Amino acid sequence: MDELDEIRKRGMKELMRKYLGKKEAFGKPIQVTDETFDRVIKAHPVVVVDFWGEWCPPCRLIAPIIEELARDYAGKVIFGKLNVDENKATAVRYGITAIPTLLIFKNGKLVDQVLGAVSKRHLEEKIRKTI
Repeated sequence: MDELDEIRKRGMKELMRKYLGKKEAFGKPIQVTDETFDRVIKAHPVVVVDFWGEWCPPCRLIAPIIEELARDYAGKVIFGKLNVDENKATAVRYGITAIPTLLIFKNGKLVDQVLGAVSKRHLEEKIRKTI
């Protein structure tokens, strides 16, 4: 099982380099924009996208949890952050009316969402159900 996990991690690193060109982003949330959104959710098996705004206190509250989960699930889940003020088209497309909102994608398809600043444990439960 450890060997399989290692193979998956190497594959995820390669995907990050190929599609995003950011080797250093592995294990950290990546910036997602209107232009990169579809490519990101289709290029990775499981993606969690945090729709946020700089002016939003609950968004700042959940940010460290997202960073921690990105490290904990490196090689298994990609975490992206999409600033709704700078990327309105994607926010409108998914009907984002409150932030933070986290959308969970599996194989390019929306499978779950989380509204508001929730606990790490709650987010992990959602992620584990997906992977």
